[in-house]
Amino acid sequence: MANMRNSARRRARRAGRRRELHTGVIGRLLIMVAVVVAIVLGVAIFFRIRTVEVQGNSIYSWEQVANASGISPGDNLFMLNREAVAGSIQAQLPYVQKVSVGRILPDTVVIQVEESQIAGLVEADVGGKWYINTEGRVLGSSIDNFTGQVVEMQGFTLVNPQTGEAAVASEGQEDAMTAALEIVGAMEGTGLMEKITTINVEKTYDIELLCGEQYQILLGGTDELSYKIQYLQAVLEELDPALSGTIDLTFDEKRVARFREWE
Repeated sequence: MANMRNSARRRARRAGRRRELHTGVIGRLLIMVAVVVAIVLGVAIFFRIRTVEVQGNSIYSWEQVANASGISPGDNLFMLNREAVAGSIQAQLPYVQKVSVGRILPDTVVIQVEESQIAGLVEADVGGKWYINTEGRVLGSSIDNFTGQVVEMQGFTLVNPQTGEAAVASEGQEDAMTAALEIVGAMEGTGLMEKITTINVEKTYDIELLCGEQYQILLGGTDELSYKIQYLQAVLEELDPALSGTIDLTFDEKRVARFREWE
């Protein structure tokens, strides 16, 4: 009898321990669930978007970028699909080349945009003049809020330009468009884009640039283009601003620029 009572007590103790273990596991699971629910509710309730900052914009206004983003006040900061926001902006605003979207706790979204660098203004077969960027993409026939100087490109015509699409030159003028874009690319960062008003690539072996009505620049072809642009930059810095004339960078005789003053 004593053995039976002892055996019963042991079984009771084991059953009690199992109940305690089972109860402990359930308790811990309930605590974890409660913590997760609290975090989700906290994120849903407290991290609401109140501010949208836009950086890097000059062509487009804050309102245009913010509206194109599709973000609304009160949207959840952590549920924001940043890739979708960037895609929406680029789809609606063709002059935007790159977009990055960041978050600042507790309630701010920062949209950093990189706008296209305008290469020039080109005649089109559909009429009017169209803007293209340095990558040869069509930006449109007008640009709101842009007040800077734009180079007029002559010597090729755009075929049926479509905003946001690659620019296409008329048959036989593809090399002319390529040359014009190469010249613009070589001038980036030199300050010359603010001085040059016209790039004429009708003859790609006899390219002509104009600085308003002050200077005519004979560039020859696009050979040694980087050197020619650097040389032009140095010549313009040294010339008396009161003078007007032709700057010859064709290097027909020697690799030396020649200046002929107009009478």
